[in-house]
Amino acid sequence: MDAMNLGCLKHLLGIVANSFDAYSAVLFLADDEGVLRMAAYFSLGDDLDQEVEVRAGKGLVGWILRNNQPLLVNNFELQTESLGYYSGKSESAVKSFMGCPLRDGQGIVCVDSKKSYSFSTKDQKILHQFAEFIAKLQLDTFRQESSRQDFLYYQALQELQDLRQRYPHWSAYLKHYLRILAGTTGIKHVALAARDEYGQNFFIEGWTEDFPINQRTKGETYPFGSGLVGWVFKNEKPLFSVDAETSHTGVTLFAKDVIGSLALHTVICLPLSVHKRTRAVLILADEAPRDPGAEMRVFLRLVTEYLEFFLENLYLKNQLNRLRAQVAPQPTPDAGHSDDAPLPPR
Repeated sequence: MDAMNLGCLKHLLGIVANSFDAYSAVLFLADDEGVLRMAAYFSLGDDLDQEVEVRAGKGLVGWILRNNQPLLVNNFELQTESLGYYSGKSESAVKSFMGCPLRDGQGIVCVDSKKSYSFSTKDQKILHQFAEFIAKLQLDTFRQESSRQDFLYYQALQELQDLRQRYPHWSAYLKHYLRILAGTTGIKHVALAARDEYGQNFFIEGWTEDFPINQRTKGETYPFGSGLVGWVFKNEKPLFSVDAETSHTGVTLFAKDVIGSLALHTVICLPLSVHKRTRAVLILADEAPRDPGAEMRVFLRLVTEYLEFFLENLYLKNQLNRLRAQVAPQPTPDAGHSDDAPLPPR
């Protein structure tokens, strides 16, 4: 949630609280994992528990979550259930409570008062209208964020389109290509692994600056089947692994001690097919779980296909140079990775 949207919600909850002469007005919204957390609030006190999670069936707010129905309690002293969102003594002083779910499970908006019988059925209808307004506000915000992200994807594709002309040398081109992917997707670490000249191993061709790869691994090769990247080379299939609970370390990504003990909760490996073979694997990784949505998957497919097309042209150019060299021998470049042929011909 951006600062502008958060500020708008806090201001709106202040209006809600004043409308009902409430002690507190609290908004719970579902996070990326679907857990309802306190997103914004207005209170005359200072002991709201901002870290609280709403659990179905637990407390009055949990009752709303479980039943997906509004709730009005005008004599809290007669209830055995608790509110659960205060950390201090304010909860024991609350006498009235009213809560309403947002549409489609987006969240719950609640108000309470230290006076008994503070809320009426008419107030409950008005709170429902506030809940509808908040739901629409969240939907509009989501649409704006989606449009902004779509624009960033489009802008990145435009930048990639001009990249070869701006950086004709492969090393510079790859460096900026990986940087653009990291910046656009928000996934912290991006790297490219390439098939070696023998066609049985792979090496790390390039990576973003903050990718914690040991410098000694530069130039080292790893067998197909080694780690998740080796699995992609061997099976020629993409891999998407995003999990907030489990993690992948350097042992499973490349090989033992390549990136130490860094715990990665996001690993995306995309095979690049050049001349009917997987000759490279694009790697995106992050310590945080970053589940790629449909738009990001489309973007990754497009940038992968673009790089495949680019490398296919380099491959054919390299093959043509080899044929010319056989017909009319001429000086050859030093051994290693040339700017015109970043990937081996095998």
